Amino acid sequence: MGRPRKFNTNKELEVRIDDYLAICKEKKEIPNKAGLCLHLGMTRQSYSRYKDLEIFSDTIKKGELKIENAWIQRLSGVSPVGAIFYMKNAFREDYKDRTETDVTSGGKPLPTPILSYVQSDTSASQNSQT
Repeated sequence: MGRPRKFNTNKELEVRIDDYLAICKEKKEIPNKAGLCLHLGMTRQSYSRYKDLEIFSDTIKKGELKIENAWIQRLSGVSPVGAIFYMKNAFREDYKDRTETDVTSGGKPLPTPILSYVQSDTSASQNSQT
């Protein structure tokens, strides 16, 4: 038998998340996932396990959406660079500058490079000489 859960009900977890967000608002601080974990008294690993539990999943995802929204509001400020950095890392599945392609595609066709239609200088000069 493992250690007992820190939160036994969804409502209990929701109250603690809302408490964290209210404290951040009062202190005029931007909420973040690390701060939420500290407020909940759990590690990131425990937080991830709670997020994977069906009973707590929606509550944690709503809390993360509230955190994300606070950072989105920050994007309209004078210097949004920090907010962009945080969002790319904290919400990496939603905010990316690029897509990654696995070159070990296992026989699947790879995407066509963007500049594949551009002739190289040598082929262009050969075409002009003929």
